[in-house]
Amino acid sequence: MPRCGGDARLAAGGRPGGLMRATLIISIAGLALACAASAVRAEDAEILQTPDPATVLEIAKGFGSARIDKDDNGDPMISGRVEGVKYVIYFYGCEDHENCKSLQFSTGYTDPLTADQTNAWNAKYRWVKAYSGDGSNFKMDVSFAGGITRANLEEQFSNWNAMAGNIKDFVNGR
Repeated sequence: MPRCGGDARLAAGGRPGGLMRATLIISIAGLALACAASAVRAEDAEILQTPDPATVLEIAKGFGSARIDKDDNGDPMISGRVEGVKYVIYFYGCEDHENCKSLQFSTGYTDPLTADQTNAWNAKYRWVKAYSGDGSNFKMDVSFAGGITRANLEEQFSNWNAMAGNIKDFVNGR
């Protein structure tokens, strides 16, 4: 009576151990495909370990005008305008003006906010925080600890861009 599936040696090329070799080849091919897919995903993700000023500037220009400069400490700084609001991006935790650890989006106005206004803003909005004192200031921090994707950094710019109009309206009492 014939066995179901026939002789395994014949199915694998008729040589002793052929089934084991075929299984090994298929396993290696599967592993190679999985590694290639992971490499493509990693390349697509483009993990940024530190905020590269040129990359940050490129993204900033996608949302409005922007130019790179240096702050008073010599660290990179980007100045720009979105939705009619002037802003600055400060680079923090830099080592010799490079390999910075985080960014801070910032905009400010000369008229200070009251404590009630500051609290009202901070209760309503999650990403951008208001600070009173010497003028009114609005800030949003972005940490690069562990790396972030370029898409995530672009989303941070999108959040800032969306909030710029709200900041302008809030300061103007609308």
